[in-house]
This record gives sequence, C-alpha cells and structure tokens, in this order.
Amino acid sequence: MKITFEGKTIQEILDQVRSLIALELAGPPVVTPVPETTAPEATVPEAIAPVDKPVEKPVEKPKARTPKQLENDERLRAAAKAKLAAKKTAKAEMGAGIIQPVRPTPPPQEPFSDPADIVKLRQRTLEDLQTAYANGHHQEVLELLSRFGDGAKSFRELPPDAFVPIREAIDSGALA
Repeated sequence: MKITFEGKTIQEILDQVRSLIALELAGPPVVTPVPETTAPEATVPEAIAPVDKPVEKPVEKPKARTPKQLENDERLRAAAKAKLAAKKTAKAEMGAGIIQPVRPTPPPQEPFSDPADIVKLRQRTLEDLQTAYANGHHQEVLELLSRFGDGAKSFRELPPDAFVPIREAIDSGALA
C-alpha cells in the first residue's frame, strides 16, 4: 500500500498523517449497505452480448467470377486506359503548338461618373464571366482575371477598377 500526502506546508502534511493514524486506531470503517434500487445496474451493450439464437441464413462466400465477366473487366480497364492516354495526348497537343500572342493592356479608363452605372457594369461583367466559366471557357476566364484583375484567381478578388477593361475585352470577343 502506498499513501501520498500533499500540502503547501509541512504542517498540512503532518495534520494529514495524524488524521490517518487516528482513523487507523479507531478501527475499520463501518460500511453501510446501499439499497440495490439506488445502485446502477451494469448492463452489457447488445453489440457485445452473445447471441442467444444462431443466424438463420449463413453468410455467403463471394462467387468466383466467370471467364466472361473477367474478359469484360479487362475490356473496361483497357478502355479506361485508352481514354486517359487520349486525354493526355490532347492536353499535350493543345499546349505545345499554340503560341499565345502578347496583348498590351489597354490604357486606364475614365471612371464612370454615376455609381449606378458602375454597379450595372460590374453585375453584367460578373454574370458573363460566371456563364462563360460554367460553359467550359475556364482558361479564357482565368486569363481575363489574371490579366486585368492584377493576378486575381477568383471573382471576389477583382478590384473595382478591373471591371471596365474586362468588360471591354468581353465585348471585343475574349470569351468567344
């Protein structure tokens, strides 16, 4: 048996030792029985409890695949590999032979005098950009964002002065 005493001062520890010795001299503690109704019952969860009756239908082992099914699996794998290879070659061809022309950035535009016109232009430009992105013009939209939006990668990052040149680029056919 190991007993540990804790206290801030030696006097507190000595008091704890004296009270323990006094308890030992007094004899064993009197234990009063606790009524069974107030004690919580130990229950075994159903997941751990053993099953009283066996399972009626045993678990079936997976059946061996037929040669026709195995052949079909091989054909599907080959088709998936061919599709992946075609995508890789198309992607490589698309980026290899195309030289992107360097377009000069347009000069800064005069800001609109009416704030309502600016809001309308912004809304119309965002709608066109989102529609183009949803229709598969991802590269074009991202190029417009990065070129005129000071390297922005999303619509939220666009500064307010970027909508005028983006609108002009859209009107001149940048998303076509």
